[in-house]
Amino acid sequence: MSLSLRAVLPESSPIAALQSLPVCASPCCPRPATLWQRWWARHEGIWLSEHWYCSPDCFHAGLYRRLEQEALAGPRAAAPTSRLPLGLVLLSQGDITPEQLRQALYRQRQERSGKIGEWLVKMGTITEQQVTGALAMQQGCAVFTIQEPQWLAGKLQWPESLSRRYRALPVFHDRAQSLLYVGHLDQVDHSFLFCIEQMLRCRTQPCIVSAETYGRQWELSAREFEAESIDIPDTQSSMEVIRTIGNYAQQTRAERCSIVRCADRLWTRLEPARGIQLDLLFRLPTVV
Repeated sequence: MSLSLRAVLPESSPIAALQSLPVCASPCCPRPATLWQRWWARHEGIWLSEHWYCSPDCFHAGLYRRLEQEALAGPRAAAPTSRLPLGLVLLSQGDITPEQLRQALYRQRQERSGKIGEWLVKMGTITEQQVTGALAMQQGCAVFTIQEPQWLAGKLQWPESLSRRYRALPVFHDRAQSLLYVGHLDQVDHSFLFCIEQMLRCRTQPCIVSAETYGRQWELSAREFEAESIDIPDTQSSMEVIRTIGNYAQQTRAERCSIVRCADRLWTRLEPARGIQLDLLFRLPTVV
């Protein structure tokens, strides 16, 4: 009877370690998928989502396929919702009268700016806390209240331009459940929450926060954010995007690259073994 080395050697042996090395995901990889070749390439490769690529050329090929998938898939549509206007929610709760609502709507139409809740607060009709509570009821989620903003690691945050666009910030992280609470100023965008879950590899829980809480968390994030982000305003071709990502991946010695589509933007995150991560935001490229 013959035994293989894999059968007789302990799991902690060097051979067992070689066996656990990933195989390049590129179908056109020129390198043989031998144990020794995988061993020598272990520090050169990079993960793209759940796939590993052994060299920059293979990584570029994987990036092209990923960008093609994102371009063809189209933006993730938010689930259709049917919500009462905020003014009617406040009216149903007895916080305002029909006349006060009419006055606020009139001033909003005259100025052609602002939200109805903001006008009601300016008029002194209700408080900001009442608006926050009504927004939470309208959006079907809880109000998040905390005395002091929580410091969150850079890997649990996202670029400033996305925060401004979606008016959402991370406010609390439950490590035990891998659950990230995302605070919204007004409207909850579930398509953005899906992007966050894909990028950060955690679950999300939406909540409504007051303008004061949002502002304090924003200041802390801006001061303590352990990451860099680059917003690329010009539309690039897919090959230009691939070259840009590849160049930054080599400069940062990234071990992992993650890509998600947020509406018309591609959010790319490069994570090195040491040092700070880099976020890149591209306009959706044309695949050529």
